Amino acid sequence: MFDAISKFFEAKIGTQAEGLDEERQLQVATCVLLLEVAHADEDFTTEERDTIDTVVGRRFGLDREQTRELLDLADSQRRQEEDLYGFSRLLNETYSRPRKLAILDLLWEVVFSDGVLESHEDALMHKMGTLLGVRHQELMAVKVQVKKRLAGS
Repeated sequence: MFDAISKFFEAKIGTQAEGLDEERQLQVATCVLLLEVAHADEDFTTEERDTIDTVVGRRFGLDREQTRELLDLADSQRRQEEDLYGFSRLLNETYSRPRKLAILDLLWEVVFSDGVLESHEDALMHKMGTLLGVRHQELMAVKVQVKKRLAGS
């Protein structure tokens, strides 16, 4: 599996992939999806940026500088690659269902961070659910769970 992941990243980001272990490559793929959701409505807000910084640091146990480095690498890759299929396929093939649902939880948190669910964001989230092999009802359950959690904050 690691060889397949390494080949994917070397094909996508070339020499930047050298030295990235499997876990780091999966982190980059996750961050690409987070950034793509944040940019879905073409208005990357301060709230979305802060939420991504927080959830990435918390999820991967990174300090502020490590988080920024990871997000810079992911953003660079996001700008180079027009198709999310490769990143989502990598996560879909590597992660278990609970871990994919956890990624969707992070994605919904970013979507709701600015207080507005745009139609572009909602459509992209449905696409993400499909690409990650998650049933529609599971996607909606995660959406409701995140909405409730954020409303209680």
